Amino acid sequence: MKKNFVRVMIILLVVLVSTFVKGQTVVPNGSFETWINHTGYQDPQYWDTPNQEISSIPLFGTTVVTKSTDHEDGSFSAKLESKHIVLPPLDVPGVVTLGNLSIDISTLTFTVTGGWPISDNPTHLKGFYKYFPVGGDSCLIAVGLFKTVGNARDTIANGYFSTHDVVSDWTPFSAWINYDSIAVPDSMNIFAVSSAESTAIAGTILYIDNISLDYTVGIDRQNPQTGIEIYQDRETNRLLLFYDFEKQEDVSVCLYDMMGRDVARVRPKSLKKDRMAIDYGQMRAGVYILNITHDRQKFSRKFVLNSR
Repeated sequence: MKKNFVRVMIILLVVLVSTFVKGQTVVPNGSFETWINHTGYQDPQYWDTPNQEISSIPLFGTTVVTKSTDHEDGSFSAKLESKHIVLPPLDVPGVVTLGNLSIDISTLTFTVTGGWPISDNPTHLKGFYKYFPVGGDSCLIAVGLFKTVGNARDTIANGYFSTHDVVSDWTPFSAWINYDSIAVPDSMNIFAVSSAESTAIAGTILYIDNISLDYTVGIDRQNPQTGIEIYQDRETNRLLLFYDFEKQEDVSVCLYDMMGRDVARVRPKSLKKDRMAIDYGQMRAGVYILNITHDRQKFSRKFVLNSR
């Protein structure tokens, strides 16, 4: 009997933390320089792995995440290796997560709780990796952002990077974080897995190092006094608008083509610092005028919408 570890991990990628931090969020121990010693294994500080449960299996105990001196920067990186355990029969990928990972070997079930607090809107998950897949395997590095109101937890955004190619040199990756809501998240989880296929393939190895959140939000930057920025996201056919007003006043956003036609209009209420998205899937490439009205002041910006 084999358990689809990866699919369960993806479904259970949830966080339940409501603590807030200020400023741009730093991924804790994203450089994997600090490791905690346990009996028979090590885990990177702030990250959880299957090592505790897997190493405790009688006779066949092992680890799937180890500290490696093969690094992109600093002294160490995290080495994630997929392995097959004979008894009980279990294919386990190397996994690291900012949540709390629990594995019940007797029932072959997995749960993830916890996470890391966040109170801003990063645009990308970035880092460095090396990858040595076996038999068409693929890796996955993902981030999920969430917001809890009362007892309801909503997914605000998610992003991921995946590849099945052999990458023998340290290579940067960048995963665009796709927002389904303009709300500010209060918690996040990041996880990486060496095998993202239906069954982990023994021998597949993923190295990761210097994981970080990026806040580069614009190919065009508005007047710094207004704090307005615009980003054309070709992956989702949306214009993402970022703004930070000191006063909580009504904001209206209008988008016009060069013939003066109103092609998009958004009127969110009482927003201080947030983002909004405008779908441009039906718009032609060309020059457009963006008008944002705030506190009886109007800010205009001409920009070029590139071909999709």
